[in-house]
Amino acid sequence: MLSELLIILALTLANGFFSGSELAIVSARVGRLDAMAKGGSRPARQALNLAKNPDRFLATVQVGITLIGTFSAAFGGARIGDILAGWIAQVPALEPHAETLGLLIVVVVITYLSLVLGELVPKRLAIQNAERLAVIAAPVMTVLSALTRPIVGILTLSVAGVMRVLGQRVTDDDAVTEEDIAYLVREGTESGVVEREEARIIERVFRFTDRPVSAIMTPRTQFTAVSVDQSLSEVMDVFKASRFSRLPLYEGTIDHVVGVLHVKDFISAFASGTDIDLRAIARPPLFVVESLHGDDVLFHLRQQGAQIAFVIDEYGQIMGLVTIEDLIEELVGEIRDEFNRAEEPHYVKREDGSWLIDGLEPYEKVAVRVGLPRDEERRHTSLAGVIMDELGRVAVVGDTVTLAEHVLEVV
Repeated sequence: MLSELLIILALTLANGFFSGSELAIVSARVGRLDAMAKGGSRPARQALNLAKNPDRFLATVQVGITLIGTFSAAFGGARIGDILAGWIAQVPALEPHAETLGLLIVVVVITYLSLVLGELVPKRLAIQNAERLAVIAAPVMTVLSALTRPIVGILTLSVAGVMRVLGQRVTDDDAVTEEDIAYLVREGTESGVVEREEARIIERVFRFTDRPVSAIMTPRTQFTAVSVDQSLSEVMDVFKASRFSRLPLYEGTIDHVVGVLHVKDFISAFASGTDIDLRAIARPPLFVVESLHGDDVLFHLRQQGAQIAFVIDEYGQIMGLVTIEDLIEELVGEIRDEFNRAEEPHYVKREDGSWLIDGLEPYEKVAVRVGLPRDEERRHTSLAGVIMDELGRVAVVGDTVTLAEHVLEVV
């Protein structure tokens, strides 16, 4: 009976090798394997090939595990079960049930060994030492994958045929989703692998690519601009007062922006002492539509070598402007330099849990920040505009508006 037990144990350990190899190769970090492969490790290169082409490899593992399970059940039931039944039959009271009891003992023992030695322990080792075990298992799994190729091919065709009969299409869906990355970032943050600031930046990147530029821009009522009719000295005063390096230049009304004045170009013209047309020294303006997302606007700014883009609506009217700094701040948070004046915060969370918010803030930005209901028709409107729209008149101190259980009070 000892030889039979050793065979069962060997089959169980073989099952453990397949289970551990599967998890190790699938969960091994591709970057680490790639680095080892470039360093000359042939097993690492084999593990990388298996990880990058999982379908055939996983089918090979499944074939191996299925065959081992079949052999263990057949061999254990046929040989060890009969031996145990003979021993049990020596007890008169158990003799009528000897065969059943022998088979039951075999099933319990083989199941226990398969779970502990064939599944749980190998997989725990694979999780803790993924790259190391992947490199050890890769040469064997590469050979087995080649040997079982005909069987795997037949199985693949069979699965495809059954799927067609069921009216289902066989597709390869290996795309990594935004939710997958967000989950990994959360796990990495909790384990300490990813810094919290890194996690915040990654979160902002996802939000950045989904946010329309209208939620990022500075509204037209809040940016400083100069007219082509102003004198050089007047424009100089505006540059000094605003401390901006660039100013929008318009003709007639702000909806007719004709360029962007750069302080360096302006100072050179101002120093010449001649009265020149401001349009002659202005840089061409860049216009973007309100529906573009932040990453699209950043692409256009970089492509045009511009620092400012003017946001227009469907009628061509200026809604606001956005700078590269605005877009970068969406990713990394507020950037302040020595010329930034201290400003009152636009959002203040009070002790009672309520928020004190600047009414000129875009409603879309407020909704994202404090959880107000999103409204596509109002995403270009200020918070004050939404309140007055709900009231149907100009708001006064003390007015309140309720939006989806959120109470907005004018103070």
